[in-house]
Amino acid sequence: MELKERVYVDTVPRDIQAILGADIGGTNSNFGVFEFKNDKLILLFSVHAKSQNVVDFTQLVKHVQELISSRYDIVIQAALFASAGVVSPDRDRSKPTNLSFEINAHAIKKATNIPCVYVVNDFEVIGYGIEWIDPKDLVKVHSGTERKHANKAIVGAGTGLGKCIMFWNNYANRYVPVASEGGHADFAVQRQSELDLIQFIQKTEEMACNVSWEDVLSGNGIQRIYQFFHARVNGGRHADRRDLPHPDEIFKSRNDDKHSWDTFELYTTIYARCAKDFVLDALALGGVYIAGGIAVHNLPMFELPAFAKEFTNCGKQAHLLQDVPVWVITDYNVSLYGAAYYLVLEGVCKPS
Repeated sequence: MELKERVYVDTVPRDIQAILGADIGGTNSNFGVFEFKNDKLILLFSVHAKSQNVVDFTQLVKHVQELISSRYDIVIQAALFASAGVVSPDRDRSKPTNLSFEINAHAIKKATNIPCVYVVNDFEVIGYGIEWIDPKDLVKVHSGTERKHANKAIVGAGTGLGKCIMFWNNYANRYVPVASEGGHADFAVQRQSELDLIQFIQKTEEMACNVSWEDVLSGNGIQRIYQFFHARVNGGRHADRRDLPHPDEIFKSRNDDKHSWDTFELYTTIYARCAKDFVLDALALGGVYIAGGIAVHNLPMFELPAFAKEFTNCGKQAHLLQDVPVWVITDYNVSLYGAAYYLVLEGVCKPS
């Protein structure tokens, strides 16, 4: 399998022990190698693979370990894998929702001899990573005042839709993230056009269950919305999903193609509503962090009037929402930092 590497330091130290923090998403599997030095974690380099090409995840980890060892003489002493899916109670395995393979800590330890391996939810580790990235990589897209020690929320669209709640723990003197599967909750329809959209999705995809947030607020969701707008002006005839433009291309062409613009605008409204509902569910008056590649590559969506209008569109609690700050996380490595810091802050596999 093809692996791509990116180095973050001038010189990668050799013959050291390090920890591996990994983020396994529906599109990319990213592995970060960290040195623990002077009570701080230093990201030395990262290794990347395409998740859809992975057949045996344990063998991929072994391949990554062999690359780290042969190229840098680095020994991995602990590893944490952030999975885009539900994690077992013992945090030793997970089947990523949108992938075919399982992440199994026992199999990984057996194949690699890494002595300590954990598996954690991917958005939970984002909560651990936020504090450790450069503040300039947090772009504020909705003004507000962060209420001290109030709950915070993380939401992010990519291949799927992830969520996480963060609450302040006085004993630990820090925020503690709590995983969520709220991305699979029912999409909250408010307008006739949105009802038409979900009925279109259910009909064209022969979907027997309710349409979820993830079904519309994801990469596939961009294509579904575009397909819907295309069908509306073509007598109900719709293009095959396989023939649709890539989600990135749909958004890039928004100023030249009406279907793309309509998709961009409705997607923005849906993103704002999802974030708003999560703030109210979690009483996240400490703010909302938006993660994921779709937000990072499309920051102009948060400048649209539709975002602020929908985010504060709540009769009885509009005054609360108006004062909730919203940031977009633009550091792609926040999950890698979070995975590594989870090992340290939770006292599991702590480097010596």
